[in-house]
Amino acid sequence: MHVFRPFAALLPLLSPLLVAQDPVPSDAPDRTPSDFVRFVKVGDGGHLDTAITTYKKGDVELFLFGAVHIADAACYATLNDRFTTCDVLLYELVGPADYRPTKDREAHGFNPISLLQQGLKNMLELSFQLDEIDYQAPNFVHADMTPEEFAASMEQRGESLLTIMFDMMMQGQKLQREKAEQAEDAGKTEPAPQFDLVKAFQQREGHHQLRMTLAPMMEEIELMSVGGPEGGTLLEGRNEKCLAVLQRELAAGKKRIGIYYGAAHYPHMERRIVQDLGFQKIGHEWIVAWDCNKRLDAKYDREVTKARRRCRDDLAALAEIAKDYRAAHDEPGKVPTVQDLAAFAPAGGEPYKGAVKDPWGNAYVVRKRPTGSRWEIASAGQDGAMGTDDDLTAVEARRGGLSLFR
Repeated sequence: MHVFRPFAALLPLLSPLLVAQDPVPSDAPDRTPSDFVRFVKVGDGGHLDTAITTYKKGDVELFLFGAVHIADAACYATLNDRFTTCDVLLYELVGPADYRPTKDREAHGFNPISLLQQGLKNMLELSFQLDEIDYQAPNFVHADMTPEEFAASMEQRGESLLTIMFDMMMQGQKLQREKAEQAEDAGKTEPAPQFDLVKAFQQREGHHQLRMTLAPMMEEIELMSVGGPEGGTLLEGRNEKCLAVLQRELAAGKKRIGIYYGAAHYPHMERRIVQDLGFQKIGHEWIVAWDCNKRLDAKYDREVTKARRRCRDDLAALAEIAKDYRAAHDEPGKVPTVQDLAAFAPAGGEPYKGAVKDPWGNAYVVRKRPTGSRWEIASAGQDGAMGTDDDLTAVEARRGGLSLFR
């Protein structure tokens, strides 16, 4: 297992950089090529969005769920719910056949790539995909290369990690030249805005400034590409493996099929799906991957941060109780109250011992999620008003054990 990890762990960091796009990608529900990632600036904040794109052929619906490997937990909670609507969900991950990562996968041993990924998510105050996506779901189907297949494909194509990184560097320089020429032609030669990172953290805006700096790059790097006319292993080669699994599932009679791959894979995959497999694009929607609005800084807002941490602990405990409560009460359509959850003692387990009100004195609320059948437990946050940016929410724990905040 450990043999493939050092290189495979690099793929989430490299693959968003390696994609060629046709001109003028669109988010129209019936036009291709599609736009699979975008950054929208709003005031001094904004949001990085990833797409869910729908295609149809006869009575079969196909969904491309765009993955970004570091995002807000709310993004992953939404995806986990949407995945349950698919007969099968084909997922990317170079590893042994049907490898399903768990949250404690790195509990032992030293992995520098894992440290890098954890560092990025902490600096950006985001979550890591492998920590949040429920890969134990029964409809998940591994649709990526094994390490042996990956190595054989690279050898056949004359590729190596060094050639990939060199091509990335050369394509990045080409893209910068093209953007500079376009800006000069348009009479826009102003330098990119700079910021003092140390000063930004001193002024409580360091994490926010990092997100605002990196989020637009996630959109721009989609224009980069590597590989010759036959494509490369990292994107096209792995895409072809995914499409082979797709055709297998189609032959098995599956009618609602989802694919969960990095957004960078989709320009090539969409061309194959539409031009070669005969699907037609019928829908396009955006979900927020990174909320780039300013957030509390734990260093300067310690009391509020401590209160929110206590609130999250309560919500997590209630979300776990909710899973056991549902199993013991067969009452379709009925949503329990927080008092119901607090009074419930699961078989062989301990009853809830936490608060039924949040640290600001407002009662926790149990309600049905907008999508799916599970409940969520919510706090109005420090402003006491539900439906505002400071709300805290935990989702009823899945049977597989993931309880997800949003």
